[in-house]
Amino acid sequence: MTVKRLRPIAWMLLAVLTFPGEVYAAMLTGLYEVRVPVVDRTAAARRVAVQQGLAVVLVKVTGERNLGGPLVGLLSHADQYVQQYRYEQAPPDTAQPNAASAGSQSQNLVLWAKFDADVVNQAAHGAGAPVWGTERPRTLVWLAVQEGNTPHIINAGDSSFLVPALVAAADQRGLSLVLPQMDGPDRSAIGLPDVTGFMQDRLLQASARYKPDAVLVGTVTPFGTGQYAARWQLLYGGAPQAWETPPAAESDAATDGVEGAADRYAQRLAIPASAGDLDGVSLAVDGVTSLDAYGKLLHYLEALTPVRAVHVERVEQGSVYFGVDVHGTLDVLEQTMVLGGLLTPATNTPAPTPLRYRYAP
Repeated sequence: MTVKRLRPIAWMLLAVLTFPGEVYAAMLTGLYEVRVPVVDRTAAARRVAVQQGLAVVLVKVTGERNLGGPLVGLLSHADQYVQQYRYEQAPPDTAQPNAASAGSQSQNLVLWAKFDADVVNQAAHGAGAPVWGTERPRTLVWLAVQEGNTPHIINAGDSSFLVPALVAAADQRGLSLVLPQMDGPDRSAIGLPDVTGFMQDRLLQASARYKPDAVLVGTVTPFGTGQYAARWQLLYGGAPQAWETPPAAESDAATDGVEGAADRYAQRLAIPASAGDLDGVSLAVDGVTSLDAYGKLLHYLEALTPVRAVHVERVEQGSVYFGVDVHGTLDVLEQTMVLGGLLTPATNTPAPTPLRYRYAP
């Protein structure tokens, strides 16, 4: 990323010195890292583990839950994409949610690998796949389940086996997942009928305390012996999106909500391999009234996946005017910018600026 024509230049210097590498709420870290069980430290075992690890990473960064065609072909060259690796000793009986079994784990040996993000992204695009950046909607899940004879809402402190299943599914797809506390404020704001009835207004009101980017609402109900069906609504970016999960094992029915949400996010936020570039897109951000706000805003824009370069045009009366070079579409840029709550669309957009936002951390 580059920054050009900043006025005054002192602002840029202060920003660079004050905010190096700051990570914001909507940007998920660790997408290119994986831990995979290995049977030993031999080169052969490592090659197998690295291939498994790359498959996990490709699912996360392309948004495609099932790898096929040219993407599978990348696995045979997985060693070329590794940036770092090391062996670790996992605690006994520790689950490895983002890796397939690698045979005997009597020694609990794990290979940690970090793949080169730029190289992996280029390879994915070269294989015709989209690339979904680190900006991921922080998703609050309201899930009503019936385990035994007691229906209830899954919460962060729940002892249900569904909680680690949901966490594992989110890890496999690269999602930032939040479960409600179901403490006093939650219980006074929402009840089981609100979830099972998909009462959107009440759900959104109860969700406000968690400040999510999206709300996933689901119900999992028994459907025959050992089978469960589910219904889902995703409240994100406009009209609710609804789908149903056919009868399956309970954990599969529950985690299909996470899978379905990830599929829909990727359709909207991933940048296709065929995407072109837009240069000098005009962007105005209001409410930038301090050097601290200016520095955070600049670093935030530079870090966004669709942004190739940021050119500061001018700063005046609490507003900063940019020219932004974009890879992909304006729609993806706009959806990405509002994740995490640092920017909100301005209510009034005077011509000729096509994009105008307010800094509102």
